[in-house]
Amino acid sequence: MTFPLQELSRLLTRDQAAMGSVVGVEGALIRVATERGAVVARTLDVLAVGDRVLIRNGMATKAPVASHIYPV
Repeated sequence: MTFPLQELSRLLTRDQAAMGSVVGVEGALIRVATERGAVVARTLDVLAVGDRVLIRNGMATKAPVASHIYPV
């Protein structure tokens, strides 16, 4: 059994990070295609269409990329 206040706070918080690709840029707002659908987020970084981003709490930052590539 959960308390209503705990359930409400769980529904309101967006603590899950999402990774996606930028599909549109409109000033400080960007549109990102994620596995859960399109998301609009704010950003402070300079991003272009096609960049991979990580979204946490409504803010998008460039996603980390591999610094070394090893042949397989």
